[in-house]
Formats: sequence, structure tokens, C-alpha cells
Amino acid sequence: MENLSDEELFTKVQKGSKESMEIIVKRYYKNIFRYIYMKIGEYHTGEDLCQEVFCKVYNKRKTYSSKYPVKVWIYKIAHNIIVDYFRSKKAKEKKNTVELKYDMEEKNNIIEIELFKNNIEDLTEGLNENQKEVVNLRFKDQLTLEEIASVTNSSKNTVKTRLYSGIKYIKNKLKKRKEDYLENERIE
Repeated sequence: MENLSDEELFTKVQKGSKESMEIIVKRYYKNIFRYIYMKIGEYHTGEDLCQEVFCKVYNKRKTYSSKYPVKVWIYKIAHNIIVDYFRSKKAKEKKNTVELKYDMEEKNNIIEIELFKNNIEDLTEGLNENQKEVVNLRFKDQLTLEEIASVTNSSKNTVKTRLYSGIKYIKNKLKKRKEDYLENERIE
């Protein structure tokens, strides 16, 4: 059953197959969690919202249209949940609080995610939020331009422009770093 395409699996999910839904969750949980976490920056809330995404996927399974790939539909649901989260009062309250209690496993997970996030964030620092989102969806989540347009409610041309601007910015940043590095090597 794991060899089936997403669309074939989701046809079974629409008929009530929980086993097929588990496979869909296994395929997409990490990527959806990372997408959410990169947008909100809170580990526990990211987990909660990720679970909400897959609950919504299952609950709305009958409304899925094969017009879009399952992958895009799941990302679209995640995007909408993130938008709802930021609109909610709960998000505003959470920004002002600091969670101090973590057990060791949670600390390790947070550290790993922060290291990953910092490497990506370092390169995308200076991009606006729309450019960051498009760059992350394209290169980390490997979505196509059409899929990104669908997830972000943007036209394909808008996605191309944001992606081009983001790539140009990152290339210039890397070029400057290389020049600085070579300059420091000559001095030493």
C-alpha cells in the first residue's frame, strides 16, 4: 500500500481507510511541521497546528478535489491554519509569554530544529516574509511554482518574481561572504 501514489491513497482515505491516512501522515508530517514551525517559530504550537492540519485533512476528505495534487491540498490547509493562528487572539498572547518547562527530549528537538532553522534563516535574513515563504516552499519543501501559487493564493508570475528576487538576494549574500572570506585569508 505504501507504493501507491498520494492520489490513490487519498481515494482510499475518502472511503474511510485509516491505514491509508496513516501513510499520508507519515509521508507529509515532517515537511508540514517544518513549514509551520518556520512560519511561527514555536515548537509546541507547531506540533499542535500540524496535528490540526491532518485532522482537518481527514475531516474534509470528502471535499477534496483531484483538481489539485494531494500534496498541494495539504499544504494549502496548513497555510490556512497558519493564517488563522496569526489572526487569533491566542497567537498574540503566546508571543508575550515564555515557556520555561521542557524535558530533555523536547530540548534536543528544539535545538536540532533551531540549528536547521538558523542555517536557513541566515541565508533568507533580509528577505520579506512573502519571499521567505516562496524560497522555503521551493527549496526545502520542493514544491513546484504552480503548487506554491496555489498554497499562497498568488499568481504563478508573482511566485516567480518573489522567487527570483529571493534567489538574487541569497546569491549576492553568498558572493559577499565569499569575498569577505577571501579578503580575510589574504590579511592572515
